[in-house]
Amino acid sequence: MASDSADSNMDREMILADFQACTGIDNIAEAITLLELNNWDLVAAINGVIPQENGILQSKYSSEASQATVFGPPSRSEAADAAAGGAVPPPSSSSSSSSPPSSSALAYCPVNTSSRHIVERQPRMLNFKVEYRQRCVELVLEEGSTVGEIKQILESELGVPVSKMQLKGWKSGDVSDSTVLKSLHLPKNNSLYVLTPDIAPTASTSKNSALQESLNQNFLLIISHREAQRDYSLNFPGSRTIQEVKRNVSDLTNIPVRHQQWEGWPASASDDSRKLLAIYLHNDDSVLSNVFCSQMMCADSIVSYLSQNFITWAWDVTKEANKARLLTMCTRHFGSVVTQTIRTYNTDQFPLLLIVMGKRTSNEVLNVIQGNTTVDELMMRLMAAMEIFTAQQQEDIKDEDEREARETVKREQDEAYRLSLEADRKKREAQEREEAEQVRLEQMRKEQEEEKEAIRLSLEQALPPEPDEESGEQISKLRIRTPSGEFLERRFLSSCKLQVLFDFVASKGYPFEEFKLLTTFPRRNITQLEPGSTLMEAKLFPQETLFLEAKE
Repeated sequence: MASDSADSNMDREMILADFQACTGIDNIAEAITLLELNNWDLVAAINGVIPQENGILQSKYSSEASQATVFGPPSRSEAADAAAGGAVPPPSSSSSSSSPPSSSALAYCPVNTSSRHIVERQPRMLNFKVEYRQRCVELVLEEGSTVGEIKQILESELGVPVSKMQLKGWKSGDVSDSTVLKSLHLPKNNSLYVLTPDIAPTASTSKNSALQESLNQNFLLIISHREAQRDYSLNFPGSRTIQEVKRNVSDLTNIPVRHQQWEGWPASASDDSRKLLAIYLHNDDSVLSNVFCSQMMCADSIVSYLSQNFITWAWDVTKEANKARLLTMCTRHFGSVVTQTIRTYNTDQFPLLLIVMGKRTSNEVLNVIQGNTTVDELMMRLMAAMEIFTAQQQEDIKDEDEREARETVKREQDEAYRLSLEADRKKREAQEREEAEQVRLEQMRKEQEEEKEAIRLSLEQALPPEPDEESGEQISKLRIRTPSGEFLERRFLSSCKLQVLFDFVASKGYPFEEFKLLTTFPRRNITQLEPGSTLMEAKLFPQETLFLEAKE
């Protein structure tokens, strides 16, 4: 039992030593804590400390022969140490033939003689956002870089000498230019700011500040569409380009951008929208870079052709941090296709000239020209790219014309449909108005009839009773012919007023206001006589035949 415990302690000491050698953790207490969290599993503990994006634990090499493929053959002392069960020391840095490439860090982890581990670690990248007088610079650097290297980059970006620059915002307080970023234990994303107390704001600084302020402002554009005689009031941020404004106006007016004719833009305004993008990527570590720059990119024919037909943009990818920043910008501005294309090329394949073409809503890499080319070949490939671009332009124009034609037909159909709906609506409204008027007139007619009937009934009830022939009083027998040919007969006292006669006729549906009562011979209009006169006075005694006639 004592022997097993001693062996266990010895194994743990070896694991602890191996873990510290692989991870670089000098604090024994911290290393033991991490190992205990992983039950003293060396691989799990290393992978817990070194994230997968920064390091990958490779498969085991079970013999010195496997190690020799990476580091070269072990020396005799190494073999002796291996036979004794000791750890093999890491290879000397002076042995260039067995050193790993500089583009990736190979951390040598000495373990027991039964197995060896190689951890391949990519450098951890740190993001910095540095603010200076209304400007913001974004940087990406390896954690092995120094504070001085950040200042050197800022000097080229801001135009501020390193000697007059104070870089603030470090959580640990002020640091020196020689401080390595890794020693500060920084998070992945950091915010810093630059102070220059010895430099007063200059005219260019004020100009840059004014430009930045303008980019952050909103602008109201009043756009007059003369053909439609209509004005549009549109708000745009200062960062919006003229081309984007034209596209927005195209959505409103259905006028393609290439058919728009504008007046009122400043003379300096342009919208270089129909050009190819040429991205030149430089790498000092490539032997072809100087030749390509001096002989190809400086040739008059190439310079002239690029300036006329391309928007040229250059970037130096010598430093890994610069390359990381480039990939970030390309992903953001040009899309993943451009970024993935750049990733596929190694250092010895630089410099590169990427020809990028905008195709509808995305970007496409037309050609990648490497440094091992001639001026004539470079010119031919640029011209070939222009031919493809011109053909694509014609295809885009054709597609746009077809789309415009389809939209025109659709607009005409929509307009015809709208007019048809409008006509149907007006017809339906007219019919509804007519029906409503008929209902109203019918209601009025009914009300008038009801009123007439009520008057008739009241007149009928108010009439004096018809006298009996044998009453012994003077009686007038009147026979009245209606317009329909029927006769109304009734007896009246000769002393009755004419109004009683008129009421009787009205009670039969022939009101005094609409009909006149006439005698046959001689023809007299009884309705013109005084209603208070008696029948006797009107000479309607003892009998008379009358007829009704509608008043004109």
